[in-house]
Amino acid sequence: MSTDAFNAAVASAAADFIVAANSPPQQPESQGNRGINWQACPELNQNITILNQVQGSTFDCAHIEVPLDYTDETSEQLQLDLFKVNATEEPVLGSVLINFGGPGGTGVENLAAVGDQMAANIGRQWNLVSWDPRGTGKTLPFDCGMDALMLSTPQGHSKRDYSGIASANLTDYFLNYGWDSAGDIADACYASMNQTGQYIGTAFTARDMMNIVDALGEDGMLRYYGWSYGTVLGSYAAAMFPDRVDRMVLDGNLLPTDYQAGHYGDFLRDADKAVEGFLDECLANKPNCSLAQFTNATSINDMLEPLNDYLDPFAQSANSSNLAWQLYSGSTSAVFGPLYYPATWPLLADFLTGVLNGSSTASPLLNTTTAIEPYNLGATWAVMGIRGSDALWRTNSSAEYLPQVERQSRVSSWSAQYVSLWPSARWRMDAKERYTGDFDATTKHPILYVNGEFDPVTPIANAYAASAGFKGSMVLAHSGYGHGLAVSPSKCVARHLQAYFKDGVLPNVGSRCKPDMGPWEMAAGSGEAAAAA
Repeated sequence: MSTDAFNAAVASAAADFIVAANSPPQQPESQGNRGINWQACPELNQNITILNQVQGSTFDCAHIEVPLDYTDETSEQLQLDLFKVNATEEPVLGSVLINFGGPGGTGVENLAAVGDQMAANIGRQWNLVSWDPRGTGKTLPFDCGMDALMLSTPQGHSKRDYSGIASANLTDYFLNYGWDSAGDIADACYASMNQTGQYIGTAFTARDMMNIVDALGEDGMLRYYGWSYGTVLGSYAAAMFPDRVDRMVLDGNLLPTDYQAGHYGDFLRDADKAVEGFLDECLANKPNCSLAQFTNATSINDMLEPLNDYLDPFAQSANSSNLAWQLYSGSTSAVFGPLYYPATWPLLADFLTGVLNGSSTASPLLNTTTAIEPYNLGATWAVMGIRGSDALWRTNSSAEYLPQVERQSRVSSWSAQYVSLWPSARWRMDAKERYTGDFDATTKHPILYVNGEFDPVTPIANAYAASAGFKGSMVLAHSGYGHGLAVSPSKCVARHLQAYFKDGVLPNVGSRCKPDMGPWEMAAGSGEAAAAA
């Protein structure tokens, strides 16, 4: 997953009309068995390699036409850009569609970056197909035209001697500045994007996905892997088209009802476990962890206390102005962002050591690429536009929203991340079709949920709660760190996924897997691979 996928921003909406889920409008226009005209695209491959700063999987390119507006039978057409990493083993079994999340990430950047790992997990007899969803890439790119963002950062829960990261008063910020800023963002996005902002919602994207299935000319059935927000897209598709689901794996699960409401519920409930996991692993690898060495740590609190001493002044002043909040938010996001990617944890430890000794100047995940222009024209704002247009809870009353903020403030010491969701309640562009139904259906073949037990933003409880609505589905837990399976590979999980995609076999109840390597082992392996290259 690219850095865009976790650099979430803000959004929400009110306008147009809601289309009831149980009587959906125009069905996806069938593409029949016409097939897709895949072509090699070496120039784009090269550009994406430069942007990703890694030599990724080679992909082919194509496009299809779909209705811009599924609620209008006379709608003009929209071009969807498609990308495919070809199967490398015979016999080729078909195609698996993948959405990598965000919302707001492009298919091409993520497919190139993690295509090989996805193939290792799903099986190399499958073609992997992705696309740039509405609002991203060059597909109705969503850009609110503002320079400043209300970016925010998640933070954690506790066990043993872990006491949490220094955190600001979320309620005070909401009352003093946050709610007004959320309205300003919603207004600015409406002013910039009111001509196309209504066409980028998840229900339309689910219909686009079924059009891609038809255009593939295989058997008309959906085989799908959804990661992060991609689990929401999968849930929408499974609820809207249950009879067309042949295989569906949902990895790193956002609870679809919480997404649908717009507030994301308790999505940070395991954030502290993730932070504690980083500190535990650092202590366990003390000879190779600069932070543990610098603090001469014998417990995780030995590392946490000096970090809190550094962060506390930012937290204490965070509510004095929007600028102060941005400084607090930026300082904590530099810690939290790398938790998505456990292989970066040694770099994170080096960065935090540099912060404490005064030598660090940049986050370990800072992308300094300037060689070519960005590919994703919706990289910053699409996350706001998509989730804002989908959100069902609308209010311009701070008093009405305040109880939700008070609840959010108790979820985690990193609850400042919720700030980026507040504009969803004030959004002014309803998606032309907002899915208003439930997530209670019997799919043609049961769904397989996969989730880590230390995921900073998609707790495993979400997987169990979502699974309860789809009959016959199963949850496979794994003890890897980070956000999603691809960043914490497990041959155990891969065996289950391949059995599921190929033969439809679900894991037994209570099945659980471990990762192949810990964070420091993964980082060492990456270093060896880079040296060999």
